[in-house]
Amino acid sequence: MCAASHMVIRCKSAHRHNLLIALRDTERAMSQQNVELVRSIHVLWGEDESARHLIDPDLEYVNPPYAVESGTRHSRGALFKVREVYPDFRLEPERFVDAGENVVVIGTVRGTASAGSGIEAQWRQGYVWTVRDGRAVRFRWFNDPKEALEAVGLQE
Repeated sequence: MCAASHMVIRCKSAHRHNLLIALRDTERAMSQQNVELVRSIHVLWGEDESARHLIDPDLEYVNPPYAVESGTRHSRGALFKVREVYPDFRLEPERFVDAGENVVVIGTVRGTASAGSGIEAQWRQGYVWTVRDGRAVRFRWFNDPKEALEAVGLQE
């Protein structure tokens, strides 16, 4: 009788352990899917193609406090506001960092100012995309890639 009750406890413990492993594997797979979704957005944009099917229409677009227009907008159209200043704005991603439901993108941004100067600007930025249910639902940008990593609890 006692051995049987120990067996039940061992079985429950093994079952719980297997469930935890399966959960971790699922989280890891979902996390990798998030990275691939964000990578796909940037690949499509790099080919001058739409990625709207990957981005929620009510995307939460967050400008940092130091931005000219700081604050939050709710529209995937907010992603293209930068083209008013840099019509040929483009990002050359260097790195995609898995952070669970968040994906950090670090890269070099280039663009030619539209204010008639024709000066090409180039700088590094960091972005944090939040992905839920197979769509990008939040976008935050930072002038310093280190800030983007810190926003999700990571360091360089």
